[in-house]
Amino acid sequence: MTLPLLAMLAVAVALFYWAWIASPRSIQTGREQMLREQGHAAGATFFPVDPRRMLGDWDGTSILFDTDARKACIVFRGKSALTVDFDYFRTWQLLWTEDFRQPAMWRFQHVHFLFETNDFDRPTIRVAVPSMSYGKTWNAKLSILMS
Repeated sequence: MTLPLLAMLAVAVALFYWAWIASPRSIQTGREQMLREQGHAAGATFFPVDPRRMLGDWDGTSILFDTDARKACIVFRGKSALTVDFDYFRTWQLLWTEDFRQPAMWRFQHVHFLFETNDFDRPTIRVAVPSMSYGKTWNAKLSILMS
């Protein structure tokens, strides 16, 4: 009876280690390597990641900006990346959906940026943001970056 319990405990510990420690570390290491390679190939610096110059998050589409090189690294779900010049982005819009379910209280949902690009194969890029205030802040930052 004790041996099967110990075996199940060992399997549970191994799965816990893999799911919460080993796998996220390997994902982060792969992402860091990808950002180093993208930066090296473009003559820009995207790693170490400066959160003040990163729009979006790793779960969706994110864009990292190098203001000195005037390059941006578009990262798709933390797995693939595309490095472009700032003039790749033609325009951008901050978009959202309003929800009026409770009286006198607006909720903003699905807040995101929609970038129009010069790329025929990828004419638009959508980047989700967590809140309207975050989006407004980044709207001002993008105006500064792209000028």
